[in-house]
Amino acid sequence: MREIKIILMLIFVIFNLCVKAQTIGYTYKALAAEGCNIKYSVTKQDSIYYIIVTVRSDRLNFLKESTFLLKTFDGDVIKLRGEIIGNGSETGGIISGNIVIPVTAIYSTAQFKITPEQFELLNKGISKVRLSTTPIEHERTFKKDKIGKKLYQFYLKKKSQDNDF
Repeated sequence: MREIKIILMLIFVIFNLCVKAQTIGYTYKALAAEGCNIKYSVTKQDSIYYIIVTVRSDRLNFLKESTFLLKTFDGDVIKLRGEIIGNGSETGGIISGNIVIPVTAIYSTAQFKITPEQFELLNKGISKVRLSTTPIEHERTFKKDKIGKKLYQFYLKKKSQDNDF
C-alpha cells in the first residue's frame, strides 16, 4: 500500500512539473553508464520556495535527506537541504538484431528549500552543482551559466503570481 502511495505521489509530482512548472535541465555523460538527465524547476508552497530536482538515470537515486550544493561564478556557495518526494522506474527495450536488450530508467525527485536571498545569488550564474545521490554523487561544472539565471527567472515569475492574484 505504501508503494502505491509513493507511485501515485510521483505521478502527481511529474504531472505538475510537466503541466504547471517551467523546467530547465541538461543531460550529463549521455553515453556513459552513470549518465543522467537532470531537470530543475521552482515552486512555492505556502510562503516557502523550493527547487524541485528530477534525476532520470539508470542508477542514481536521491537519499532520503539530500544536499544540493551550488557554486556561483563569483565563488559564492549555496548549500540547500532537501527531502525525497518520489521514486519510480520505467522499463523498455532496444532491439539489436534478434535480441531485445532491456533498458531501465530510474526517476528520482527531491525538493530543496531555498530563500529569496539565495535566489538573488543564483542570478550571478551557476558554475558548479553537486547533488547527493546514491550510489555516486552527481557533480557537474559549467563553463557558462546554463541554469542559474533561468531558475532566478522562474523564481521571479512565481513571486509575481502572488501579486497578480
